[in-house]
Amino acid sequence: MHDNVFFMYQPKYYNDLLFGYEALLRSNINGGLVFPDSLIYDGNNNFDYFVINSVLDSLSKISDEDVIDKIVSINVSAKFMSDQILLSKINIDIIEKLNLNIELEILESDKIINFDICNNNITLLNSIGISVSIDDFGSDYSSIRRLINLQNISFIKIDKEFIDDIEKHPSLLQSVRILFEFIWSLNFKILAEGVEKETTLALLKSLGVEYFQGFYFSKPLRLENEVYRLEF
Repeated sequence: MHDNVFFMYQPKYYNDLLFGYEALLRSNINGGLVFPDSLIYDGNNNFDYFVINSVLDSLSKISDEDVIDKIVSINVSAKFMSDQILLSKINIDIIEKLNLNIELEILESDKIINFDICNNNITLLNSIGISVSIDDFGSDYSSIRRLINLQNISFIKIDKEFIDDIEKHPSLLQSVRILFEFIWSLNFKILAEGVEKETTLALLKSLGVEYFQGFYFSKPLRLENEVYRLEF
């Protein structure tokens, strides 16, 4: 159990227009705001359900309609998406009551065990208005195989290290342009995360990218003061 965790929300932009937020679980440890790694993934999916429902609860306490009418993304594990999702364990009432636009981002940190189950889950989530995206493409287990095997994905989020490599090594530009064209050919939108400099933004725009996230636009924001106890 941990009783000092909360959510911060990092804005996401379509060119210069704010269109969404990513909910980030944080803990105040030794004076710094960090992700509480030691608390996650205990061999089942209870942590994922906890995070989803806690974000929904957090959004229900935010009065700013300019926040809750945007897309809000929540990180979930590949294991969560590889097991049959139980809608009965998600507080759908809050989604319906506030007319929330929720997106789940599949983390890159582990493998999708069963693509058929994952696709069935995406269809199920889409049926109640929840979209699904791939987080941190270009790192760890997030690879071309995910692009080919997954269906009805909304966004492919390009990993910050991948973006940094483009700027450091201009010779990669043509290869990256081909990769992006391939992603777009699958009808997935590309979002570049970790954008910190105007030069990086200009380079990504020159490649055709229109969706962005990063410190250049905004750091994560604390939008409500609720602190959560992790019990799952």
